[in-house]
Amino acid sequence: MNKILYSLLFTAITPLTFADNFESTVAASSQVKAVESANQIQPPPPTNPNAGFIGRYNYFQNPYNWMMSGGGTLKLTESQIESQTVAQKLFEGGTYNVFGGGTYNQWDSQRYPAGISYGGNIFGQTGQIGGFSAGGVLSIMNPFASLNSQINGGRNYSQYIPTFTQITLSEAFIEYQYQNIVNADIGYIAFDNSPWLAGNMYTNMLTVPTTYQGVGVNVYTGGGWLLSALAFNGAQFGAAPGYTGQTNYSSWLQTRNGYSTNSAGTAAMGANYATNDGAYNLRLWGYQFDNYGTLLYGDSSVSIPVSSHQSFNISAQFGSDQQWFQSVNAISQSTSGGAIQSYIAGAKIGWSYDDFSLNASANTMWGPSGAYGNGAFVSPYTQSLQVDPLYSEAWSYNMVTQGIPGNMYKLGGQFALGSWGTNLIFQPSYVYVASDNTTVDGLQEMDLVLNYPIPQVRGLYLFGVYAQQWYNQQATNVSNNLYQQYEIQSGIYYTW
Repeated sequence: MNKILYSLLFTAITPLTFADNFESTVAASSQVKAVESANQIQPPPPTNPNAGFIGRYNYFQNPYNWMMSGGGTLKLTESQIESQTVAQKLFEGGTYNVFGGGTYNQWDSQRYPAGISYGGNIFGQTGQIGGFSAGGVLSIMNPFASLNSQINGGRNYSQYIPTFTQITLSEAFIEYQYQNIVNADIGYIAFDNSPWLAGNMYTNMLTVPTTYQGVGVNVYTGGGWLLSALAFNGAQFGAAPGYTGQTNYSSWLQTRNGYSTNSAGTAAMGANYATNDGAYNLRLWGYQFDNYGTLLYGDSSVSIPVSSHQSFNISAQFGSDQQWFQSVNAISQSTSGGAIQSYIAGAKIGWSYDDFSLNASANTMWGPSGAYGNGAFVSPYTQSLQVDPLYSEAWSYNMVTQGIPGNMYKLGGQFALGSWGTNLIFQPSYVYVASDNTTVDGLQEMDLVLNYPIPQVRGLYLFGVYAQQWYNQQATNVSNNLYQQYEIQSGIYYTW
């Protein structure tokens, strides 16, 4: 099954940002006690990495909060906040971003003409009053004219490289926060700390990728534990207008007797643990997807320092996808049939020396022969986006997206080109696929990803990727779009 995709994505982004970065979440004061009739100042207690997840200036719903800002940051002291009027707290204590640009995407001319789009996103959030604040994201794509809308069948199919004039409300929420302990959001929101839900910002997309109509709560309980719970009954994908029950399977999954591919809702709970030094991390999540099964997932990593310059990292992951609490669903009623029953496992080992790192990883996916896809893992909100947490995922090929079990092996690295500034990061990788499915067995892919937040021009960010595939010439069928021989994407962003 041969998929040849040539993609050239050029994104010119010009955001205007007045955003506040993460604040220090634990103000540790010096402790004084008498030791042998003398005062001795004790060092502050260690701050756990998870203690910084919740904070006044973290702006959890801001898609662009992580990007370096050319305009600097504003952080008010408690005395300054206390002296403000209500209006000042709302408007002077908040943040906003303006993010705009254009995209050009050249697909394989045998299948798709070029896609061209432009537009912008505006994020804003008020300051807090009694811990409450409000915010949202307005997305405007191709506001004056659509340049080539004919390549998409309609606005609902013009999501991530939009070619219609589309105005969407990507986020609209009320947020409550209590110190660095509780953060709760309700409305049209994102869940960026959840491994099996797509987030609201990727550097190769102009639109806000996915947001959800629901509620999310994060609680830092102390002792290194961050607990999360979420629920939603609709999702909005990119520039597609409106929150619906559709999933990433809805546009293509064929079912028997017109069985619905929509989902009435999702509920999930997660826990993240980290040691005070950040050397060990554990993550556990469980999802109940209406009409798409039950997904359980966990991963863990440990960092082993060798010296002040180098360290080793060892990681492992495991997942289970089952058809629990559902006698039938969209997957079992698909034309290919079979209940959801799949497992994934993976391991990764890495070595780093200053700004240079190497890593090797392997993933496997399996299940019984009578299950859907002979053991295919089902992920209704990351499928087709290549953003699930598997270690060996390639830029273009992914076992979850393709719905084909097997094994993937990946060698990767990361290095900074010092003469151009240590912020210029290259990430080359090589991926090999082994599967009982002869159409993908022997597939190889090489990727090169570039990220460059330019230190000399604070706020300017460059991104690029080149991916190329080779498939097994002995494959029995290479004609139905499983392969894309090469893909090129690039972007330039500026945040003020």
